[in-house]
Amino acid sequence: MSTANDTGTLRIARLGPADLVAFKALRDEGLRLHPEAFDADLDNEAARPPESYVGRLGLSEAKGGTFLMGAWTGQHMVGMIGLERQFLPKLRHSAELNSMLVRPHNAGRGIGLALMLECLAEARKANGLELITLRVSADNASAIRLYEKAGFKACGTVPRAAKLVDGQGRARYIDRLTMALVL
Repeated sequence: MSTANDTGTLRIARLGPADLVAFKALRDEGLRLHPEAFDADLDNEAARPPESYVGRLGLSEAKGGTFLMGAWTGQHMVGMIGLERQFLPKLRHSAELNSMLVRPHNAGRGIGLALMLECLAEARKANGLELITLRVSADNASAIRLYEKAGFKACGTVPRAAKLVDGQGRARYIDRLTMALVL
């Protein structure tokens, strides 16, 4: 997908192995800026090499439904999104959306919605995929609005789903809202 906006030409496409360095850099930035939005943490993820994410590209997924996508303006990756199909037989009809992020200086330009719509279009190509779920910080109103625009519906909140501990050992808990979209 290509669209024109005030950032120049926006290109959205599935990631390949050559894109993993840019993906990891953007992911690490997201972990640093928004630790409450991710289950992973920067301390553990920073040491991972870019090639460790190759399984998330879905290259060996015959039925589809596992992939990473990126949004670029020029040569710069400014956004990302991921989908991971469940592998257990009773759950193969579903996938989890994750790794949604747009760089802060590119926010508010429609990149997140463009990424989401392209992700859903790609998901609809997957053989037998019927359901997409996601978890979002319950207090992230802008992300929830984005997911609702794309058709997701809230289906429950898990209180204290994530625990962040600061340098002084103080804990802060994050509730997670689960949302679902039936394809």
